Amino acid sequence: MQAAPTAATETNVTRARPALRTRLNRPVAAGIVAVVAMTAEVVARVLVRLNGNVSGLALIGDVYAYRWELPRGVEVQGYLGYDGQFYYRMARNPANLAWSAYGIGLDAWYRFVRIGYSALAWLGSAGQVPALPWALVVINVLAVGAVAVLGGRLAQEAGRHALWGLLLAGYFGLATSVARDLTEPLAAACLLGAILAYRHRQWLAAAGLFAVAGLTRETALVAPFALAIVRLVAMARRRARPGREDLVWLIPALLFVAWEVVLRFATGVIPIFQDSGKNAGAPFLAAVMAIGHNVGHLTASVSGAPGAIIIWDLELLVLTGFAVAALCALRSTTVPVYERLALVLYILEIFCLSPTNWDGYADLRSFVEVYLLATLILFAAPRKLWWFAAAAGPMFVTVLVYRTMVL
Repeated sequence: MQAAPTAATETNVTRARPALRTRLNRPVAAGIVAVVAMTAEVVARVLVRLNGNVSGLALIGDVYAYRWELPRGVEVQGYLGYDGQFYYRMARNPANLAWSAYGIGLDAWYRFVRIGYSALAWLGSAGQVPALPWALVVINVLAVGAVAVLGGRLAQEAGRHALWGLLLAGYFGLATSVARDLTEPLAAACLLGAILAYRHRQWLAAAGLFAVAGLTRETALVAPFALAIVRLVAMARRRARPGREDLVWLIPALLFVAWEVVLRFATGVIPIFQDSGKNAGAPFLAAVMAIGHNVGHLTASVSGAPGAIIIWDLELLVLTGFAVAALCALRSTTVPVYERLALVLYILEIFCLSPTNWDGYADLRSFVEVYLLATLILFAAPRKLWWFAAAAGPMFVTVLVYRTMVL
């Protein structure tokens, strides 16, 4: 017969459990889990959907691409393609600001506004064309890992376990962005890095990261814009004086304007103003129409993908829950005031987006900043977070499998 466990054995087991929890209370642990998950998604997608051709992640379409001018082996789809094709084209040579180059044309000049991701991929591939598709996906996988690490650090500073950082990396749109060579993961990592640096009074690091985030995805500049409002109001009320802290919002603004000036001379237009018809629209109109349509067509397919509408509705429900909870916690949270203002501005911003950002195929990736800021606010609010994991965890796994196998 097996001996009954002694009191000493039970004590050792009890001590082992907290020890494991303590060992996992490291931001790098969250980063490793996120990188493994994203790598699994990419490998599955490349092997199952793309027959081993990693260049297919960019979804280059034959509408904007010229097969005879592209490098051998680059996969071209027989349809419009997706945004990743333009980041691939800019990554061939970020200094080439022509409308058409390297076998791919643009759909709008504003594509050049988001040069950060492509420029980093060009550096990461050392300008070697065969390595470029790999550089694009590796940057995004590592960026999601960085989101988890930074999220874990921010969670710890709010008194939470570091593995809560996975909640930030688990946003649905990031999985889609990794699978299509898009800009959101890098912009999100830089945005969180800037927020963390600012909290630690590392002004130049925060300014640099905000600038890179803004040149990767211009909506990231809403956060330093919120900081500028808070600082200027404080100065107007004589509660603060200009100082090095103001470099955090001033440097990103100046660099963004400088890049727009460069693009103005190179293209003859101010590209950010060309964005209005593509990504911006009448306030609330696109949101109301998309929500009404998707709720009323739960069983409809999108681009031949069954179940896409239901997934979109569930994602929106989770995101709405996070946003509403964060808004209710604005007074109780301990995050800096500008982060609270940034959340409000980001929510207003997404309701001014065009229908292309609200359709059932985009996976709410354009709303990533709302999710990130809402989660940070809730980290620092005096309430339990178990329902976040209950809502976002299973959803993330579902979306990961769905996007890999269906879309």
